[in-house]
Amino acid sequence: MKKRIVFTVTTDLNSDQRMIRICNSLQKAGYEIVLIGRKRKSSLPLVKQIFKQRRMNLFFEKGKLFYAEYNIRLCFVLLFVQCDAICSIDLDTIVPGIINAKLRGKKHFYDAHEWFPELPEVVSRPAIKKLWQWVEQFAFRNTSAAYTVSNSIAEQFELRYHQKVDVIRNVPVKYDISTSGKKKYEVVYQGNLNVGRGLREFILSMPE
Repeated sequence: MKKRIVFTVTTDLNSDQRMIRICNSLQKAGYEIVLIGRKRKSSLPLVKQIFKQRRMNLFFEKGKLFYAEYNIRLCFVLLFVQCDAICSIDLDTIVPGIINAKLRGKKHFYDAHEWFPELPEVVSRPAIKKLWQWVEQFAFRNTSAAYTVSNSIAEQFELRYHQKVDVIRNVPVKYDISTSGKKKYEVVYQGNLNVGRGLREFILSMPE
């Protein structure tokens, strides 16, 4: 019987290329995958995938009320989803995942896309940073295993929490691209323009 893993995200599933890649890879490897996210007012119909997908309808789209509503709703949703393990993506989905894993005697995994309390948007707000640091401590005390996107972040986690953290790099799926012979290429960036990710510098460097 296939092992079933539930992944939880706060993103719109259609645009989360990293999770589409991860879930497709695991489904092809013989697992049964369920990806749970949210539906926004601007969301397009779900693109069909080989794994199961579920989106939650929420009243709030951002801010503290969004996070509160999302976590409360996710707690109840996970209670009724059959699974062998729960994998929480980033700290903003981890509390419901750990609570449900503990209640149901399931494995829990933490996928740290980034070092959440050290994001520029969080560091500039001391009270918010302190909250996310508390959540991070709770996560590492209660998760079965953790992985992140780079050796440098993994080293910081291991120094701070004395727990082994594996690395799975965030790289795109490789596609063969045919060209017309002209030395002109288009580069498309998909994602948020977050502070501190070097996107401005990347764009400025493109003419070179």
